Amino acid sequence: MSSSSELDALLGTAHTKIVEITTAEKWSTVCTCGHLDRYHSESTGGTAARPLRLPERVTWTFHGCRGAIPYRGFKAREPVPQEDGPPIVREQPTCPCEEFRPVAKVDRAGRYFNQKIPRDREDPARHPFVTGMRAHRTRISKLKSVAGDPAKRDREFDRRFTWLPDARVCSISSCTETADVWPVFVDADDRSELRCPKHR
Repeated sequence: MSSSSELDALLGTAHTKIVEITTAEKWSTVCTCGHLDRYHSESTGGTAARPLRLPERVTWTFHGCRGAIPYRGFKAREPVPQEDGPPIVREQPTCPCEEFRPVAKVDRAGRYFNQKIPRDREDPARHPFVTGMRAHRTRISKLKSVAGDPAKRDREFDRRFTWLPDARVCSISSCTETADVWPVFVDADDRSELRCPKHR
């Protein structure tokens, strides 16, 4: 079964509207939390870089994931008080992910994998990973090469979104299930893990 068909099965939705745009290839890696490697700090295994607009004399610190779009009123950066030396700015994580765990690669992810942490954390279809897949597939439906054909859209999505080999396995240690495995929130800290239907 293709990734696009599996996404349809999880969401229970009909095909999306097809419109036209053009694109080029650029691959990124997606974590179990649903955010890209470039939004995870190096200390978690990601590749987040220092913000370009930050002055050189300022020391920048960051640990965690800043891939989720924050809710209104969130302070993204906060100064660290100190008596002497260069000023320090601490970047605040927007996602509770503490470890970058790659599970998939996506071509031209854009901002589609920058989904907010949902208020309803019980529904697997609202997880940022699934929401990002759905948004990316909608974008693919707008490609000229797809031309309004859902079958072409599904083939193109499967080409541009791929699960990493042996990464899509239920996180329960005694379980080896690989079919219909999706990320879900597993605790009060909003930690994300891959789970099969039996363990969701």
